[in-house]
Amino acid sequence: CNIAMALAYGGSRVLLVDADMRRPGMHRPLRLTNERGLSQVLIGQARVRDVIQRTVDPNLLAITAGRTPPNPSELLGSERMKTLLSNLSHGPFDWIVLDTPPVLAVTDAVILAPLVSGVVFVIGAEMTRRRLAERALETIMSAPPRSAAVVLNKVDFARNKYYYSRYYGHQYKN
Repeated sequence: CNIAMALAYGGSRVLLVDADMRRPGMHRPLRLTNERGLSQVLIGQARVRDVIQRTVDPNLLAITAGRTPPNPSELLGSERMKTLLSNLSHGPFDWIVLDTPPVLAVTDAVILAPLVSGVVFVIGAEMTRRRLAERALETIMSAPPRSAAVVLNKVDFARNKYYYSRYYGHQYKN
């Protein structure tokens, strides 16, 4: 959500898609409903234009996950999903951001990685063990994505002063 919001705040027209159909949560911080969404589009019960929702930022639109289907991985790997992503990429958006479940939990991120132009792998500082993070990165890179980036999130700078102070000094700590 934060990446999509930052892009929208910068003036880009962004579509954020919740591709975590098992435990959808993107709708909560955006204060959207999750009655219909991606799952309904992929099973043919809704059209894309009917599930796109506006957010408080006029540059940020969203598609929630919708009701939980019995086969999320199969839907994400379907021809309908490939067609959807292709059609969206030719639409009015500068960015399309897909939020997926954790890499090691299910195969969804690995299924989608080859279909997108890039993957941003987010790791929670002091939340994810190094060995698991490395295994998750190996898993996602086996897909393989066209490009990949890693974001270290939730760093406690007061506890871990070495992140910035060694390079930039005290003025950047806060």
